[in-house]
Amino acid sequence: MRLQKVEQGDGFFRALMIRFISKVSGMRLPDAARIVMYHRDFYGKPMTTWTQAAMRGESGWSVGERELFAAMTAKWNACPFCVDAHGAIASLVLTKATVDAALGDFRQANIPAKLFTMLDFLETFVKAPDTITKEQVTTLFQNEVSVEELEDAIAVVALFSITVRCANAFNFKLLSDADLSQAAKRMLTQGYVFGKGEPEGRPHHVALAGELRRHVLEGPGLTEPGLRQAMAKRANGGPALAEPVYDNLAFQIGQRSYKVTDEQVESVIHKTGNEKAAFELITAAAVGAGLYLWQKGIDLLAQARSI
Repeated sequence: MRLQKVEQGDGFFRALMIRFISKVSGMRLPDAARIVMYHRDFYGKPMTTWTQAAMRGESGWSVGERELFAAMTAKWNACPFCVDAHGAIASLVLTKATVDAALGDFRQANIPAKLFTMLDFLETFVKAPDTITKEQVTTLFQNEVSVEELEDAIAVVALFSITVRCANAFNFKLLSDADLSQAAKRMLTQGYVFGKGEPEGRPHHVALAGELRRHVLEGPGLTEPGLRQAMAKRANGGPALAEPVYDNLAFQIGQRSYKVTDEQVESVIHKTGNEKAAFELITAAAVGAGLYLWQKGIDLLAQARSI
């Protein structure tokens, strides 16, 4: 973990909770949990609320299929932590052989036609969202993917496009095989919000995405909303920032988060003079990349409803 405050916990209570959970579970609390416990009202709460709804709420996709979408998104963004974590959860539902085959090359895997068609679409959507055509959406419908299922899949990809960028930028520590197995079993039953069951009804993705935007890009923080919004736009190839330290990191997070370096993060910490401020800017860039995909998806859904 590149930020010591995130590693240790935000304040005495959070630090104590991290130590307690690690002791009771018999394993180091994964960095994916630490990041949403830190500066919680800013990023963790809106992010986990939407993630829980998208991954455990009502959907035509099974929990295993949605976890596979997350793992594939991680693969397409070169994030080994999330490939391992979500591949392990998906394997508990779809079988390890199926998930390993899909992650290896889903085009050669023995998976249902509907799932294959969705993965084929999502790969292009993740790698080149601006190239998606109306014909590709029509192909989904011809293979029995509904508008609601398309929306759910796009939400999963948008969310984990954020998560994988955070995992890469903060340099999440990989789990051992034993810890990975234990964490996967817990996540399958518990989900993404501690102590909560499965959400009722279909997720209101648009509203949940709006909440995430308001908290991370528009709400109060140690950094100015204008700077956070500029980081988000730069992550998507938008205008360069005047300050090279911010510009370099935002662009790297958006385009090649797996290449973020210790030096880049340390430079932002030094520039802001505060780890929490650096955390805000890093998550803003990651959220910007994910919400860009989500908006592209919203536009596709508008087209889909006219087909």
